[in-house]
Amino acid sequence: MGQLLTYTAQMPDNGRTVKDLLYSQLRLSHSLVVKLKQQHKITVNGAPVFPNFQIQPGDLLAVDLELGEQSGIVPEDLPLGIVYEDEDLMAVDKPAGMPVHPSKRHQAGTLANAVTYYWQQGGRSALFRPINRLDKETSGLVLIGKNQFAHQGIFRQQQRRQVERRYYALVEGVIAPDQDRIEAPIARLEDRSRRRIVAPGGQPAATNFTVLERYPRHTLLRLNPETGRTHQIRVHLSFAGHPICGDELYGHPSPLIARQALHAADLAFTHPRTGQAIALTAPLPGDIRRALAMLLQHGI
Repeated sequence: MGQLLTYTAQMPDNGRTVKDLLYSQLRLSHSLVVKLKQQHKITVNGAPVFPNFQIQPGDLLAVDLELGEQSGIVPEDLPLGIVYEDEDLMAVDKPAGMPVHPSKRHQAGTLANAVTYYWQQGGRSALFRPINRLDKETSGLVLIGKNQFAHQGIFRQQQRRQVERRYYALVEGVIAPDQDRIEAPIARLEDRSRRRIVAPGGQPAATNFTVLERYPRHTLLRLNPETGRTHQIRVHLSFAGHPICGDELYGHPSPLIARQALHAADLAFTHPRTGQAIALTAPLPGDIRRALAMLLQHGI
């Protein structure tokens, strides 16, 4: 029952088609409606119907979001730090060093492998749909849609900048202003390069930051990106002259930490099914806490 999405028709709905209500009331996309129709997952009062069926007041319109999709990702039994889960969404505190998706370089050991195994153990078959993505060496919250409806619902919120994301980063150098905004367009350096650069012809990008703590040669920041460009925070901070500690792609290695000291700590959004405000938090991981402790202990 958890994958059912329902709507009870009201008096103003008299004579409207199922298709109309799927779009206007349940906020489904065209592609999802097509899949539901093909798999006969649309019912009125328990009986399968076509999208052109006309609704009467009191009718119970229901769609079964369980489409039995096969992802092709190999399940792998890996530790999974689940922060939140319901019938539509799942949030995981991803450790540094774990890629989100399999690739040519990383066929196994990814978050997708771990989530697929977890779902398989629960008798569930679904595509792996991460709503936000983190670099391999960035730790923190990854939100996953357990069905196309939830994924598209949060994606629409992202497009309207209604999803709040907060990161923590330990950067090189002392930043003077307590708060500031970096607005600079980001472009790919070259077709096959991982690197991004600030360039006039790039995509618009903006990152807000607040100073949480200053050290003799470092600064701890809380960041709120307004846009979601690839490597955005890393590129913007390097462009500003304050690369993230340990970021070898946009800065240099650090004796404080063996990876970039960037953590996706907070996510806030509106649940696409219930309309409830959801706020999730993942605490700073051990390696960043140890780096901060070294700064305090040695005054560096």
